[in-house]
Amino acid sequence: MNRNLTAYCGLCCADCIPSDGELFHLVDALDKKLTGIQFGLYAEYKTGRIPEFKEYPVFLTQLRRIGQLHCPTCRQGGGNLQCAIRPCAQNKRLNGCWECDQRSGCGLLDNLRKVHANLDYHLDLIAKLGPDEWFEKRKGHYRWQ
Repeated sequence: MNRNLTAYCGLCCADCIPSDGELFHLVDALDKKLTGIQFGLYAEYKTGRIPEFKEYPVFLTQLRRIGQLHCPTCRQGGGNLQCAIRPCAQNKRLNGCWECDQRSGCGLLDNLRKVHANLDYHLDLIAKLGPDEWFEKRKGHYRWQ
């Protein structure tokens, strides 16, 4: 697996919705198709028979907002721009937190631990197997997985 998909903090970027390139390609294609066929005018025309089409502008706004979620992986300059973990690892010349001997008590990871219950499991697994081999043995990061 691509080592760029292992974030400095130990999260798997492949599990993160904003890094799902296929999703954002489809969102963009749908937006262009709907605009190209002037679906907004069609929806306006059909609101008498399909009352939900009154909400088409809201749908389009939501679709475009979803499209704005797309970001590259943190190793490619994306992710949370206020993240303190990336510069910490870079300043220590580490590939990631799994190489840090202070990670078990690291306050920078505390907020992630609240949201990602398997974070320490993943960091231990990456330390043991390396960033290229841990993917197949990882557990879900997010509540919806």
